[in-house]
Amino acid sequence: MHITKNVLFGCALVFVFKLHPSLAAKSQDGEASSIWPSDGIMQNLATQSTLKCLSRMLDESIHSDVTINTTDGKLQAHKAILSASSPVFHSMFQHNLKEKESSTINIEDMTSESCMALLTYLYGAISQEDFWKHRLALLGAANKYDIIQLKDACEESLLEDINSGNVLERLQEAWLYQLDKLKKGCLTYLLDFGKIYDVREEMNDFFRKADRELVVEMFQELLAVWKPT
Repeated sequence: MHITKNVLFGCALVFVFKLHPSLAAKSQDGEASSIWPSDGIMQNLATQSTLKCLSRMLDESIHSDVTINTTDGKLQAHKAILSASSPVFHSMFQHNLKEKESSTINIEDMTSESCMALLTYLYGAISQEDFWKHRLALLGAANKYDIIQLKDACEESLLEDINSGNVLERLQEAWLYQLDKLKKGCLTYLLDFGKIYDVREEMNDFFRKADRELVVEMFQELLAVWKPT
């Protein structure tokens, strides 16, 4: 039996519409809408495709043009990606600095593992597990290389799990990297929630090592919430 191409095409459309009824939806004026993806869906597909390509570029060192020296190894990356992500990296490669001439960056305060976490963030491929594992190192890198969105993400994550075992360390990091929300969160945990009594043994060591201005601010906050009986 001879089946025309038009019949086959029609059958195919019916099959597609059964699987995806939204494709056959009517517009407000009653006319059939396009079967092609909407702008939002198309943009999402394009983004996913681009991220896969960037991930391959990093994993397979496709046309990499810069070497990163870490404390325990070397990594390959791309100047364009680094420059687009960080004004500090951009400046390195734009001006006649040693990084531009040698195509080498020395990141001697990060291990290869933590630096790879930084790169996977910049290339849009970092996992939540790697982010949480390396967030302190990522925070330092974000501050050093002026990667604002990463710095904000690290601050938000550090706010989520403040406890008696890490609050003084977090407070010091908040002061070091000028993280006002994290600093406020730590002081609230210590003073408003009364957890300062849980860390009284660690306080002496903290006061010896902490910045003087931070210590003064802590005492001011303490006086503000202290109520004589």
